[in-house]
Amino acid sequence: MNTMQKRGCQILVLLTTAGMLTGCGGGTPKLEDALKKTAAYEQKTVSSPASDTLGGEWTVIALARSGEKVDDMYFEKYRASLEKKVKDQNGVLSDNRYTEYSRAVLALKSIGKDPTDIGGYDIEKPLEDFDTVVAQGLNGAIYALLALNADDPDANKDGELEQKYLDYIVEKEKEDGGFSLDDNAENGDVDLTAMTLQCLEPYQDEENVKKVIDKGVEFLADTQDDDGGYTAYGAKSSESISQTVIALSAVGVDCNDDERFQKDGKGLYDTLMTFYQKDGSFRHILDGESDPMATDQAFCAMVAYQRYQNKENSFFDMTDHR
Repeated sequence: MNTMQKRGCQILVLLTTAGMLTGCGGGTPKLEDALKKTAAYEQKTVSSPASDTLGGEWTVIALARSGEKVDDMYFEKYRASLEKKVKDQNGVLSDNRYTEYSRAVLALKSIGKDPTDIGGYDIEKPLEDFDTVVAQGLNGAIYALLALNADDPDANKDGELEQKYLDYIVEKEKEDGGFSLDDNAENGDVDLTAMTLQCLEPYQDEENVKKVIDKGVEFLADTQDDDGGYTAYGAKSSESISQTVIALSAVGVDCNDDERFQKDGKGLYDTLMTFYQKDGSFRHILDGESDPMATDQAFCAMVAYQRYQNKENSFFDMTDHR
């Protein structure tokens, strides 16, 4: 073998090893690089974040939790937009969809702002209205509990209201270990099960809750398709994968290395990245175009997974807020 041939083999070995070390063989973008590109994409496409499901709180939360460089004025734009909306609507974000309050509270806590005084209004207080919150369904309770605990889970989790939400949520477990938005459904669904595990994270040391979490993880593994994705609500979407990555990262399961979530030669992060676009955005379905909601949720998932890998606070444990 001549010198040039030897050099070629060395380069090939180095490239192959690099792919193995990053867990991103087969062309999967490295997590750190993909996260950075998506953060830049989000700041470019959502230049004026507002209080809304799209182009609003989830973008703000993911950027705040990402550790990426973001000008403080970006977050001030959001806070000011929310304050104006609250004032214009006399402190009412919604009469019956109290996830509007939960989402705003989470965003404010992620950037270190006080949700009890936004333009003179306490937008966390509506979450004390248990009956109205749960009238929206299981997701209402899930996001209320996430919002109430976010700024200091250890201090907040045992409060009377928090425990009331916890009991309500745990009681919704299905026989298969999953959770569903439909109380009458026999089986759980992927998205609601993943969301439930996210809010149960602070209670992992409680034996009864740990059993619910463990069954939920098994449900998510058993429900996974042979190609590594999920079929939910009749479609194979990136959002279901994103929610699962956030959930597993919260409860200490490596979504890419845990063999329960390795299908078709890929881990769950690898599968999520099949929806990734070169500009940093994500598709909702594999043959679709870039989608704002899919991008927001995938960004949250990448941040959650990176935090897990770096042994930092979880995505919704915001005691280390900006």
